[in-house]
Amino acid sequence: KYTFPHILSNSIESWLAIICKRDQMYPESRVQSIYLEAADARSYHEKINSDFFKTKFRVRWYETKEGRPYGDDNQVPVFLEKKMKIGAKRLKRRWASSTNFDALKNYSLNSAFHGNWYQEFTEQTKVSSFLQPFIQISYTRKRFVDPTSGIRLSLDCDIKVERTNSQYLPPPPNLALDVGVFEIKGKSDTPPAMLAFLTRNIVNKDRFSKYERCISSLET
Repeated sequence: KYTFPHILSNSIESWLAIICKRDQMYPESRVQSIYLEAADARSYHEKINSDFFKTKFRVRWYETKEGRPYGDDNQVPVFLEKKMKIGAKRLKRRWASSTNFDALKNYSLNSAFHGNWYQEFTEQTKVSSFLQPFIQISYTRKRFVDPTSGIRLSLDCDIKVERTNSQYLPPPPNLALDVGVFEIKGKSDTPPAMLAFLTRNIVNKDRFSKYERCISSLET
């Protein structure tokens, strides 16, 4: 995972479009994620304290770059995810559900509609405490494929807070973060040779967390 100044997003995208192929399997999309927290914001504090054990719960769905669902049906797939980190080891459990897109977009995070995610999590996995929707984060993801190795690449930009639970957090500022994220979706820590200029000169290797940075941005 690498980070870069948001102002360079268009230039990096143009460069990647020349040396790589656009990912035809996964087109550009707006990624939406609602993160759930216990009342003490345990997941957030585990992250900022660099705890050995970390757990995050989120509900994720994908929209077109215009902010609409794919296809004509208002019933859309959503993905419930439990992400765990034990030291350097990462574990992830993900399963699919579906819901009404208009309700998903328009109901506040304080609503009973979004409060139902806790029940869906408890039916599928172990949850140690009551969880409530805490914050919704979005970003535009542009995907590429390295033609030599076949490794998939992602460029995330326009990272912003969409909504917050007003019981716990202030309202979002409606501004994107000043940083973007470039990620190599492969098992090796060595980037493909074609990306050497980018990874050595433009982007910086970083343990960046969109979740942590977005919440921190509300506190300043």
